[in-house]
Amino acid sequence: MSAFLDYSSFKLVYALWTALFVGGIVLAIDYARMLRLRAKMPPGPFPLPIVGNVLQLPKCKPWYRFEEWATKFDSPIITVWFGRNPTVVLNDAWTASDLMDKRANIYSSRPTFVIPGVLMDGENSNQTMLPYGDRWRLHRKLTVTYPSFDVN
Repeated sequence: MSAFLDYSSFKLVYALWTALFVGGIVLAIDYARMLRLRAKMPPGPFPLPIVGNVLQLPKCKPWYRFEEWATKFDSPIITVWFGRNPTVVLNDAWTASDLMDKRANIYSSRPTFVIPGVLMDGENSNQTMLPYGDRWRLHRKLTVTYPSFDVN
């Protein structure tokens, strides 16, 4: 009977319950962040904590499920969660053309490289680190434009 009341086993059980409680709080906060972000995104299936919608996708031909969700939510644009990261899926050619061709300056950009780009100031001088914009277009124009040499 005294083995169950041992102080070291009490500390172990207390540490285990504390870790479970803190882990649950962290999981709840992260899931609340996902749900808050979901409210700002286009409609889509409800994500599960940690895994998102990964378990709801088939292993092959997921575009059939995307089309099914687009019909269910009555929107050509849906949000699917791969883990904790949202992905916007465009389900028809007209929407894709409108967003990617006609409004490309709003919705297209380049990834941000934190270490070489932001911290080492590569975003201001290195074309491979520049986000799309006027400065990027100027660098591209200077890089691609070749002087014309008359060979004759």
